Amino acid sequence: MASSIGLRFSSQRAPLLLRPVAARHYSQPRHDHFAINEYGLLSNGLPVPWHYRPSIFSRAGLEATKTQLVGKLKSVFALVTLKYHLAGWKAGAFATQAEVFSDTMNESFAEGDYKTLSSLCYPSMAASLKNDIKRRKTRLDWRKVRTVSPPRVVLMTCGRLSSVLTVGEVIVRIDQEQSAVPAATRNQALAKPVRVTEYVVFHRVISDPASPWRIFCKLGVPKWDPAYQK
Repeated sequence: MASSIGLRFSSQRAPLLLRPVAARHYSQPRHDHFAINEYGLLSNGLPVPWHYRPSIFSRAGLEATKTQLVGKLKSVFALVTLKYHLAGWKAGAFATQAEVFSDTMNESFAEGDYKTLSSLCYPSMAASLKNDIKRRKTRLDWRKVRTVSPPRVVLMTCGRLSSVLTVGEVIVRIDQEQSAVPAATRNQALAKPVRVTEYVVFHRVISDPASPWRIFCKLGVPKWDPAYQK
C-alpha cells in the first residue's frame, strides 16, 4: 500500500500556464511581505542525453541539437544569474539540500501534515497534496531506506518577468529507495523498499531576499532515464 508514495502525488502533472497570486508569505522577520505567484514551468523540458537523440544528419536531429544548444546557453545564463542574486549558490550543495527538503515533504505527506506542506510547496501543489491526503484516509509511516544515486541538478532556468522580478527554477533528480506502511501497523519490517526516482522542480523569486525556495511540482521520469518504468 502506497510503498512508493513519491510517485503517487497527483501534482506530478505540472501546470504549464501562468497562474496568478494564490497566497501570502509572512515567515521572514521583516515588515513587508510578498505574494506567492505561480508562473508555470520556465523550462521547455529536461535535456535529453546525446545518445537518445535522432541522428544529427536528420532534420529532427538538427532541430534537437539546436534546442539542446539553446538550452545549454540558457542554463549557463541561469547559473550566472543565480550566483549574482544568491551569494555563494552552488549546484551541488543545492541538490543535497533539495533531497532533504523533498524528504521532509514526503514525510509530511505521509503524516497528513498539511501545515508543513503549505510551507514547503507552492499553493497549487499543496492543495493537490491535501486532496490526495483526503482520498487516502489514513496516515502512513514513511522512511527513506537509502539514496540510490546522489541528487543532482539537471536543469537551471531563470526568467526576468519585469524590471524588478526575476524567478529562478532548478530541477533536481532524486533517486532513492523508500518504504511506507499504514501508521497503525507501526511495523516498517513489513514494508518492501521500492525505488523512487523523481524530478523535483524548485522555484524562488531570486530578486526578493525574503523569498524562500519552494517545491513547484514534480515531473514524470522521462523514458530515457535508466530508472524509467512503464
